[in-house]
Amino acid sequence: MNSIKEIINIIPDSQEQSVEDEDIMLNPAYLRCSSSIITDALQKGFDVLQLENGDIVTTGTKIIVTQYNWDSSKQKMVKKSAKDLKKQEKSRKTA
Repeated sequence: MNSIKEIINIIPDSQEQSVEDEDIMLNPAYLRCSSSIITDALQKGFDVLQLENGDIVTTGTKIIVTQYNWDSSKQKMVKKSAKDLKKQEKSRKTA
């Protein structure tokens, strides 16, 4: 049976990085690709997290607006399409 000291010595130190981990952040191809992904995500308003191992995590939300109107002839609420909303907006501007 292993002692606690032996088990602790087996666990890798989080401060130690392998050669592979160090190389990824110095790799020009990785830097070009990751920079492009990060820039694109930030321009879209996403949050960006770059992990020690080089992984990139982006999070964001998409805002969805839905408008419903009362249709008196159908006697129910009717969902307005994007086309309907654009037509309505144009007619307001010309009036």
